Amino acid sequence: MAVPAYLMAILLATPAGGVADVLLDRMEETLLVSGNPVLADVNELTVVLATQDTPRVEQVFDASDVKTRILQKLGDAGFRVVDRGMETTPRLVVHIEGIEVPGSDKYVFRVQTALDRLVVVPGRENRQLLTEVWRVGPVMAAVGKPDVGNAICAAASVQVGTFADAHKAARSLLGATKAAPGAGVLGATQPVSQSLQTAAQGPLIASKSGKAFHRPDCRWAQNISAENLVTYKTREEAIASGKRPCKSCNP
Repeated sequence: MAVPAYLMAILLATPAGGVADVLLDRMEETLLVSGNPVLADVNELTVVLATQDTPRVEQVFDASDVKTRILQKLGDAGFRVVDRGMETTPRLVVHIEGIEVPGSDKYVFRVQTALDRLVVVPGRENRQLLTEVWRVGPVMAAVGKPDVGNAICAAASVQVGTFADAHKAARSLLGATKAAPGAGVLGATQPVSQSLQTAAQGPLIASKSGKAFHRPDCRWAQNISAENLVTYKTREEAIASGKRPCKSCNP
């Protein structure tokens, strides 16, 4: 079985004779918890535990326990979770991968949660695609084999909590937009494609501690905390402040 590159990187970086615990909970930056409009109208969803990349990982954690904790957290946040939704029902996908570290008592795992939903292809309103519209930065760690199940469960629970916080922040931003003087009607039933286009036309976004600035709909803008969020009206203003353009969304 092929080992994913990011898991292999941890294995190669591990000193012989012992495996140091590794936690990589950030990628380039963590993106915009506040203000992602594609989350605001999500009230019902399905939950998927995705383990197909490393199917043996299913042997080291209790899938029913992980699912129960996720459902509890989503229920507390006001979501309606269905076993099998319609084609248009958003899917919260918890990607779980892992592999044993040869010659040790350690296990490397990776958890990353994302939201998939149908979006209208811009300029082709008659065509929709199932697309990943939000995700949180991954958690990767090397832990003792007896602890891996609890570690995976805890990581999944925290990431689902982050999703719930992002949803709450998006709805708060939507409410503020509707209440602004002269604001047009922007209801919860606004098409996702229109929401994406609205976000793309908004101000540029960066983290106070980050080096790059982004378009609001960039995948690297989804977890910037409210207290670290800064905005710029123009590209020139962002560059003048010392930020560089994001290589992903090229604002």
